[in-house]
Amino acid sequence: MPLLDAEKLKENALTSIRLGIEDFQRSQIPFDQGGDPERALSAIRNLFAGVLLLFKYKIATSVDDPEHAATLIFNPPEVLPQADGHGGVEWQPVGNFKKTTIDVTTIKKRFDGFGIEMDWETIDKLQECRNHLEHLHPANTLGEVADFVAELFPILRDFVHSEMNEQPADLLGGAWPIMLKHHTFFIDTIKECAEAWTEAAVPKLIQPWLEKCQCEACGSSLIRPDSDDLDDGLQVDEDDITFRYECVACGYRDLIAPLIIKSLSNDFDYDPRDGGEPSVERCDECQRDTFVIHEQQCLWCEVELDYKECNVCEEPLRQDDQANGGLCGYHHHVYEKVMRED
Repeated sequence: MPLLDAEKLKENALTSIRLGIEDFQRSQIPFDQGGDPERALSAIRNLFAGVLLLFKYKIATSVDDPEHAATLIFNPPEVLPQADGHGGVEWQPVGNFKKTTIDVTTIKKRFDGFGIEMDWETIDKLQECRNHLEHLHPANTLGEVADFVAELFPILRDFVHSEMNEQPADLLGGAWPIMLKHHTFFIDTIKECAEAWTEAAVPKLIQPWLEKCQCEACGSSLIRPDSDDLDDGLQVDEDDITFRYECVACGYRDLIAPLIIKSLSNDFDYDPRDGGEPSVERCDECQRDTFVIHEQQCLWCEVELDYKECNVCEEPLRQDDQANGGLCGYHHHVYEKVMRED
């Protein structure tokens, strides 16, 4: 059994978080002003690693016996079937505990087993963000890193306070006020951006996908309607070929409509190799790729189908069936055949 020093886990966790915040600060400063955007990736790595180490520390300190703690943290030996000598089988561990520690999936299981509360949906989102950033150039992800830090803040705050019974300011030291200040700025700016979009006439049904949009240049979710376009009286619903967004984080400007439609398309993504079929198609009415097939409605212009199901078999109809007078393709074919024979 590998030796486990729980306090060392805690110390390493706090060191990783501190380094992550330092990297984050450096990454947000332009290079010509002494900053280093390349630190964005190391910021994410250190912060996520620090959080996982804190989780493992909590697991290790949930039992009194250090040896039991080690069995919870280190990966166990493989369990394989063995002959029991009487024509049967028994399952036995083969080898020793490994020197590697448990991953996120196993941490979840340990938390469930010991009744430790955690917002795993947010953790999964942060892990996906970390994995995503591993494959991109840091200069193109500075806004996404800022989002990561802002979303990590409440996770750390609640976990340290509720599960570790400590005060975040005392435990995290100098990293805490930096995260608090950034989180406050992030939340305030998100609110300001949302209020600004209410003046831009974004189609009501498509608004949930506007909220998922990120700047194409830096990945930040802090995007607002372009002030010049608003001043010129442009509106998203009618002027989508010209209406732009501007990124609060990096100042980049580009069209908002393609970004919204891309967000919608990503949510309804499918793989034809797995037998999947498209869920979104071009609307016959407004010619935008925002018609959701199973809802039988366009999320941009809100047009609905005149005929939603076949009058004979009650099969759901699509846009292509609307010229059949309330019949599906098969029964329309049957109807025309009978008419010809008559």
